Formats: sequence, structure tokens, C-alpha cells
Amino acid sequence: MTVAQQFFIFFCATTMTFNCKADYQLPEPTDVTYRWDDQFQVNVSWSWKKPDNLPENCTVKFGSAELNSRTPKNYITVKYFTEDKRSDHWNISIQAVLESACGHWKESRPVIKTIKTTKPRTELVTDFRCSLESKRTKCLWKPVSDSVKLKIFYKTEKNDKIRACDGSTSHEKDVCYLNVNNLQFNIYVLVETETGRNTLKPKFVTPLPKMDIIEDKGKLSLTWEHPGPAVGKCGLNYSVCVTECNNVKTLHTKERRLSIPYNKNCQYKFQYSVQTDQYCIPVSSDLSEVITHGENRSPDEMLTVIAIVIPIILSACVILSCYCFQRNREIFCPRIPDPSTIFKEMMMTGNKDSKPIPGNLYTPVPEPTENITLVSENMVPQENS
Repeated sequence: MTVAQQFFIFFCATTMTFNCKADYQLPEPTDVTYRWDDQFQVNVSWSWKKPDNLPENCTVKFGSAELNSRTPKNYITVKYFTEDKRSDHWNISIQAVLESACGHWKESRPVIKTIKTTKPRTELVTDFRCSLESKRTKCLWKPVSDSVKLKIFYKTEKNDKIRACDGSTSHEKDVCYLNVNNLQFNIYVLVETETGRNTLKPKFVTPLPKMDIIEDKGKLSLTWEHPGPAVGKCGLNYSVCVTECNNVKTLHTKERRLSIPYNKNCQYKFQYSVQTDQYCIPVSSDLSEVITHGENRSPDEMLTVIAIVIPIILSACVILSCYCFQRNREIFCPRIPDPSTIFKEMMMTGNKDSKPIPGNLYTPVPEPTENITLVSENMVPQENS
């Protein structure tokens, strides 16, 4: 056998081995089409032919990278909101994928389909928000242009038909009402004109409930009023941002009362908001303004005050005492005669009787006297002869 023949045999064997171990790719979906079921929902469908040599134990599904989902059916239903996409068209990819490893088979190449809305997307409103009232839902918005006449429609998540939003009976501007009295289903809104449209999910809001702050036995007690019908029967979560002596922390509670330790040397700042729990559609309030309580003080501030005030008081007392003593010096310290002067005069004269009495010495005034004779009972008075 020649070298050329050996090389040819080796090449054929290698090629056969490679082909036996080569991967097989699933065929791509074909005839991808779409159909709008309503203004919010589009149905995308396609065809797909199963390969004859695909093993029976291989399970094929169809996936979309944009939707992050898989389905064994040859169609999918997509909710589409122009407000979220910020466009009136978007691309969706469909490909055949294997549920689990299946020999040397691998997923197909994706097929891209561009979906367009029935009307161009137009920026018509901003800040579209709704709040639940006792028997209906009130919605309001800010129009981009006051000169354009808007038509407002809505539907709920439970796939009921599209309805027109009722206008206000009190001539309120940019307000309409939905016949919805609970928060169990999401609501979709269509804002439309003759030339454009916009679809969106409204933001549900609740009025900010009032918060009271009470000092109670070394703690601060925070209490909230109930927001009322705006949250229906939904449970609430309260979020509070607390600044304590420049230390910031966020607290959460499901109760309408929250107690925190109170440091009287700190100033507290509060900002809070409220939102529904996970069992209802999202409803939230705006963030409150900053509420302050107390003031920042040094822990040694009282000692500092004492160290400053007490010396001032003592100094004032000493000054007043000196002033009073000076004014009443004759009382507290009377003049005492010098004894040496008195003895010196006595020694020089030797006769104090001849010395005239100083005029400033006290001289008693003579008192008048009378002679009184005592007579006893047995004594007989004698007659004068």
C-alpha cells in the first residue's frame, strides 16, 4: 500500500468519525407573525417543523430572550406599554430550544421580528397617577399640551374589555374616574389622540398620613393616622429615615406605631413614606418633608454651665459684701480709744480730779428726792409742845 493510499484511508476515517460526533442544530421557527388582541396585548405566533431524525425523548420549547420565558406552544402573548419601552416598536426574538440535553442536538438560531403599534407613540401626558376612593378610582395627570384633546381608556388585569374613563362631574381639569373600587388587579391606561397614542401602567398613590411624635419614658413614640380608603383593605409598610446626632438609619414597620430609644442630647430628623404590602398592587405615598425633634447638646453642657455660672455668682456676692461692709463700716468696726494716750495724761498730771471731765463723757442728771418717815401701828404719835 502506497503512502497516498494510506493517507486517503486515514482522511476518510477521520471525516466519518467527525461526522458521527458533529452537533445537529434545531431548525429555526418560520412565518413569525403578530396580532394585536387589544391596545395593550399582542399575540406573536410562528411555525416550526420537527426534524425527522430528532429523538422522541427530546423535548423542544420556544423561548424569547427579551421575555426570559419558554413555552411548548407556537405562540406567546405579550403585554406591551409604550411608556415603558419609550418607543412604538420593538424587536422580539424567537428560537427553538431543548428542555434538557439531547445527544448532539443544540438550539436553533433566533429569529427576530419587529412589532409596531397601531399608532405612533406620542408623549401626551406626564405624572399619570391614580388614588382609590370609597367607591371608585380617581386619576389625574399633567398634559404635555393643553391644546390637544385626549381620550382616556383603561382595562384591568383580569382581561375585561377596554372602557372609557369617566369625566369629572365637577368640571375638574385633567381628571377622570375609573369604575374600580379595589386594588386586587393591575390597571392599564390608554391615552390617545387622532394621530398618536401612549399606553402605560398608572402609579397608584395614597395621601401621606400624619405622623405624631411623643416622648414616653425615655423613648420616642411615632404614630401614624390611617390613610383611609386610598389603600383599601391592603396591609401597609411604613419606612422611616431617622437621623440621630448625624447618624442616619432606616427603620421599617407594619404597625402604625414605632418606638425608638430617645437621647435627649441629640436632635432627631424624620422622613417617612408608606406603601402597600406584597399582597396588593403597589400603592405608595410621596416622601414627607423633614420633621425635627429636640436639639444637639454636649453631654457635659450642664457641667460647663455650672463651671461658668457659679464663679460669676460668687464674684457678685463678694463684690456686694465688700460694698455693704464699706457703707456700714462704723457699725461693724467702731472706733476704739488709744489706751496709751489716757495713761500718758494720767502720769503727767497725777491728779485726775483736777482734770476737767471730757465733754463727751456721760454725766447722769440728778434725780429729785423726798424724805419719807415710816410709822408703825404701835407707835403713838407725839404732839408737838
